[in-house]
Amino acid sequence: MNGTPPLAWDEDLECWVVADPRLARQVLNHPGFTSGTFERSFHLYMTEAAREEYRELTAFLRLWFVQADAPEHTALRRPVQRMMSASYVRSLAPRVEEITDACLDALAASAPHDVVPAVADGISGAVMAHVVGVDEPPEVLHRWARTLSLFIGAMYRRDHAREAHRAMTEMTEALSRATAPASFPRQTPEDRARTTATWAMNLFGGLETTSSLLASTVMDVLGEPAVWDAVRERRSGAAEAFVERTLRRRPPLRHLGRVVAYDQELAGARMREGDLVLVSLTGEGLLEDPAAGPAAGPAAGCPVTGAAPRDDGSEQHLVFGFGPHYCVGAPLARLEAAVLLRRFAARFPDARLADEAAVWGPNLSYVGLDRLHVDLGV
Repeated sequence: MNGTPPLAWDEDLECWVVADPRLARQVLNHPGFTSGTFERSFHLYMTEAAREEYRELTAFLRLWFVQADAPEHTALRRPVQRMMSASYVRSLAPRVEEITDACLDALAASAPHDVVPAVADGISGAVMAHVVGVDEPPEVLHRWARTLSLFIGAMYRRDHAREAHRAMTEMTEALSRATAPASFPRQTPEDRARTTATWAMNLFGGLETTSSLLASTVMDVLGEPAVWDAVRERRSGAAEAFVERTLRRRPPLRHLGRVVAYDQELAGARMREGDLVLVSLTGEGLLEDPAAGPAAGPAAGCPVTGAAPRDDGSEQHLVFGFGPHYCVGAPLARLEAAVLLRRFAARFPDARLADEAAVWGPNLSYVGLDRLHVDLGV
């Protein structure tokens, strides 16, 4: 944990930071820590005037079922989880391959060859458009997602709130025409609001973090010749194993939020009801540089177990969360990344990173590349 204390109070953010993986599991799977972080953050970081001005936006975000706890969360999650079943995700593989090939065509035609807009954003956006049944192109979907993520990360910014409100309005209009929400409850205004919020959350969840995973996977594999050879030679399981290594070493989402449900003690610290908690998914604190480490060489070990990295994907990590809120889209993100590795290696076997290839985006929680330039070797 690079000297980061397992549990500490951050004066600037006015919240607890849980960096120890064992404590992280406890917090993520304990009824003493609730999921309604948006509500708490609205009051911590937004003025009363801003909350009133953007009450439609805050009401929209409150309805995301990741903000609910059992039994409400369980009931709202169940139909989405059924839809995103393992068999459904497997059935998407041919479509994901078609989308990936089209994005690799776009990469080859671009100058310079930037993996982020053409491939990472392109694949994640087109796949989520297919799953949700919306017609908007990837660049529009990612604009919505990035606008919302900026607001979620800095709710005190009135300009972020204004842009997020506009994005919410556009998303709501698009989702009213989408195919996937049509099978969810829409009988009453409350039903329609909940269904729209649920699918907005699903759409949001499959964009930024997946794009980050895709770009990081390409960057890291081109920096490891032995792994790149294994993928190019189509060795069984090589792509899937490397995706797991990338998830452990450079997770797209660094923290999850929780709220203390009642006064309690954790790791010797007295926590008060209503305190905000940021739970590290990486075993690190808030200020570690996301660009450090993997680019310079293999990871020292899994941040959860402390064990040395393995290529069989057998070690459990916290990247997709833990407990009842485990990410419902995890199988789809893994599929997209593995398909991209295989198709990229087959199409551009002599690819390499360009000079000063990577440009990282500034975000506390979401670790993502703004640019990744490559030499395709063709």
